[in-house]
Amino acid sequence: MQGSITKLVTSFGSRWGRIQPAGRAAEVFFNAASMQEDTDFRSLRLGGAVEFDARTDQVNGTYAENLVLAAPAVE
Repeated sequence: MQGSITKLVTSFGSRWGRIQPAGRAAEVFFNAASMQEDTDFRSLRLGGAVEFDARTDQVNGTYAENLVLAAPAVE
C-alpha cells in the first residue's frame, strides 16, 4: 500500500506515528519496529510518501509493516 505520514511522535524516547493510506479513510499506526531494516526513522517527515504492508489483528487493529520511503516519481 501507499500513503503519507500524518503524525510523528519522537518525545520521551517514543518513535511512532500514523499513515493516511491512499484511497482509505482510516489511518494506520506504525512504530520503529514496523520499518524495514534499511529505513531510518529519522528520515521520515510529515506528509512524506511511504509504502507499507497493512496487517490487522484483534489486539492492535490495523497497523503497518515493512515500511519504506516511497521512491520519488521519475520524470
